[in-house]
Amino acid sequence: MLKWVLLLTMWGTGWGCSSQSPDLLLEARVIQVLDGDTVILEEGRKVRLLGIDAPELEKEGQPAQFLAHKAKEVLTQLAQGKKVRLEYDELRYDRYGRTLAHLFLPDGTHLNQELVRQGLARVYVIPPNRRYQEELLAAQREAILAPRGIWLAALKQDEPYYLANKNSHILHRPSCPLGEKIAPVNRVRFTSKKEAFLQGYSPCRTCQP
Repeated sequence: MLKWVLLLTMWGTGWGCSSQSPDLLLEARVIQVLDGDTVILEEGRKVRLLGIDAPELEKEGQPAQFLAHKAKEVLTQLAQGKKVRLEYDELRYDRYGRTLAHLFLPDGTHLNQELVRQGLARVYVIPPNRRYQEELLAAQREAILAPRGIWLAALKQDEPYYLANKNSHILHRPSCPLGEKIAPVNRVRFTSKKEAFLQGYSPCRTCQP
């Protein structure tokens, strides 16, 4: 049975504002896994797992990214048909209307963290949602140092250095237009991708370092 709790306070404005719904889902059953970081719950709500980013499946003529199908397969094995507990952060919806949450199985398994630990997702924290950031980063470090999963291919050094924004925690190639726009006060230079990923930086979706 679904359990609900009435929100007693309203959060700030913006595309993530919780005012889109007066009710907060606490527990539900997963009926479908769409990919390595998105599921559908029994009452029809689409949930994007917070703080992580799994490889993309095929879309718009683009091939699936490395281990995208494996990530979906593992999340299906872990969550399909299971009751999960949802934990939220400050922003509870993304720009596509998906609920943002951390999902936990009855035995306490944190699904977001488990996917990262297996190397089937990377840490992708978007402020102000920083809940469980340290736990996720610890799992990512474990996967990188193993290495396993996506890190078997993601650590190849193909640039002399990389630029990053210490506020957004996004990593860029030196030639990326977005990287060139980083204010000097926020610019960080890394000599290796591994160093940046160990610190929790995420790759730019445009230049894909």
